[in-house]
Amino acid sequence: MVLPNQNTIFNSETAIFLAAMCFQTYPFFFDGKLILPKGYTLRYTIRAVTDVENPTEEVFGFIAESVNQVIIAFRGYAAYPADLLAAYDILQIPYPFVTNAGKTSRGFTCIYQSTRNNLIRKLNKLSAAKQLFITGHNYGGALSVLAALDIAVNTKFKNPIVYTYGSPRVGNPDFASRFNQVVKNSVRIVNIHDSFPTFPAKKYPPPFTKEGISYQHVQSRFPISFQLNNTPRNDAISCYFKNLSQQNPDFAKTLCNENPGFCPNTKMCIPYRGA
Repeated sequence: MVLPNQNTIFNSETAIFLAAMCFQTYPFFFDGKLILPKGYTLRYTIRAVTDVENPTEEVFGFIAESVNQVIIAFRGYAAYPADLLAAYDILQIPYPFVTNAGKTSRGFTCIYQSTRNNLIRKLNKLSAAKQLFITGHNYGGALSVLAALDIAVNTKFKNPIVYTYGSPRVGNPDFASRFNQVVKNSVRIVNIHDSFPTFPAKKYPPPFTKEGISYQHVQSRFPISFQLNNTPRNDAISCYFKNLSQQNPDFAKTLCNENPGFCPNTKMCIPYRGA
């Protein structure tokens, strides 16, 4: 499977394909099972530390490689309560990997920082002639954004393509501005009925902190809409996959048929019926 060269921001094949890659981060975390599409090989298991009070190392995703591409995929919320505690740590710290890049969520930044050196070291062993895609669902979208700016500035992969699904906000307006300047090919796919992208709030005025806190999404927003009357399903990567597949059903069908077990089961993505 070769993803198309992209001169435009959104590409339906890429969005469908990377949604399936994001899905695979969950069985990889829960069961240690990973199904990659034909032509892709697992190069690295991303492990990071959550819960600073009780540090626990967990699987957060993987790096996969093909003849033409490198894919970094991050999982979202899966481990209770460690992931939740990290997400709720919305105090901001200076983004530590790029100068003058504003401030970012302390919780998400600490997770990324715990895996950053090993991730960069592994990535630098791969060919920069290949196109790098960075993707993540839910909280993994936040990690994708943190990683993308770092990688674009500090590695030989200067033009990563970023696709996130239901990502929360990650940093303040200064961070978002720097990200948007550096990472030119970024798509933030958002179900308008998904609650996760509304967090953290845009502003937390004093006295939450002395000066208050501001959060701003990075570009570029690509809205989709599916209302399943259920918060987990409105956020589920399988339901993002199903909705996006409707934009290019032939590609989605071929992708799933040629790679058994790679695509998510979308049976849960049916609206409630009834009273």
